[in-house]
Amino acid sequence: MNKQDLVSRRTIVKGAAVTAAASTFTIVKAESVRGSAANSMVEVGFIGCGGQGTRDAQLLEQTKEAKIVAVADYFKTQTDKAAERFKVDAKNAHVGIDAYKEVIGSKVDAVLLVTPPGFRPEHFKAAVAAKKHIFAEKPLAVDVPGCHTVMEAGEKAKKLNLSVVVGLQRHYSKAYRAAKKLFDEGAMGQAVMAHSAWDQAKIWGERRGKRADWKSQLDFEIQHWYFFKWLSGDHIVEQNIHNIDVISWFLNKTPVRAAGISAVFDKRDGLGDIHDHFAVNYEYDNGVLLTNTCVQVDGVRGDVSETIRGTKGVFTTTAGRGGTGGVRIEAVPTRKEPNPAPIYKYEGGDDKHYDQEAATFVASVLGKGEGEDKYRNDTKYGVESTFMAILGRESAYRKTTLTWNELWNETKKLGFKPEPKAD
Repeated sequence: MNKQDLVSRRTIVKGAAVTAAASTFTIVKAESVRGSAANSMVEVGFIGCGGQGTRDAQLLEQTKEAKIVAVADYFKTQTDKAAERFKVDAKNAHVGIDAYKEVIGSKVDAVLLVTPPGFRPEHFKAAVAAKKHIFAEKPLAVDVPGCHTVMEAGEKAKKLNLSVVVGLQRHYSKAYRAAKKLFDEGAMGQAVMAHSAWDQAKIWGERRGKRADWKSQLDFEIQHWYFFKWLSGDHIVEQNIHNIDVISWFLNKTPVRAAGISAVFDKRDGLGDIHDHFAVNYEYDNGVLLTNTCVQVDGVRGDVSETIRGTKGVFTTTAGRGGTGGVRIEAVPTRKEPNPAPIYKYEGGDDKHYDQEAATFVASVLGKGEGEDKYRNDTKYGVESTFMAILGRESAYRKTTLTWNELWNETKKLGFKPEPKAD
């Protein structure tokens, strides 16, 4: 990205045109969507126009019942690309650190929150205050205060009958749901041990720039947000959250403590302040132990999976592109049955959990969902899984054991540290 394309701090939108922008929309009010207007198109404001957000926005429009009608991003180049892609009028395309206020302050029915996670609590809270339905990517926060902010806002959203979907898409996988049902019914017996992992090579190698190429430190850090913990929470929070989330989802509980270690193998020429490999042990109150690893170092063999070992069977998964890869529950061999048939087996194909997540959100907003998807509010498990990842990060950074309650009561907030002024 060319530095001339960027908006400077002096041109950041301050939200003064919220009222004027709101008048440009002719749509159904959010609070009436589940009433007489149930067949209306859901009009969505897209905030944070990067790669994952673009994918989510496309999948929402793919339902044929949702339309991106407003966009916002810190960088003008990103806003312009999104406006062109989704055919959004220029007057509804907003730029700057406060551009989210323009979108949330308009008459959109719902918002898609896909900025760097460090901004998520503030945006989430504002969306609930404006009575907007929310599709928020994970994680929901990068620190403990952020978790509290989102949890409180999520409770308000529930009372307002607003839909909240969080981008932990495995919850929308038909295969994962089928395995979870069998697990709950006792098909695996009692859970004993678990393992989760997101191990891979380093990311964003081609996107790593130098500070001298950017107008300000803030521009530089937001462009390279993944490598700064105040924006990403570190990759154990931003990415590995998927895998540890699955374990707590299946166990129907959160861990009581974590003990971890982490380090930096690839110095990345001094870019950022995150670590690149973690090993964390989580303990649950029923004695189940979870070992978790996440690595982003070139040459490391990839492993994106979740495993739970029970007294009667083993649940295990493998990653897939664009959808669920493999999901299996294998029965424990016995003397009488040394080669038992799988209790459950799915090997990928038509289980597009990203697509199903988007479709569930739109159906929930319109009041067309069924069963557990009737009116979705993923806030509670979204926050709990975010906090579980933060617990792992903090125990690893400190190289100690931390309890859930101990960390939950801490108040340290992560934030941007401006450059020292030159003499």
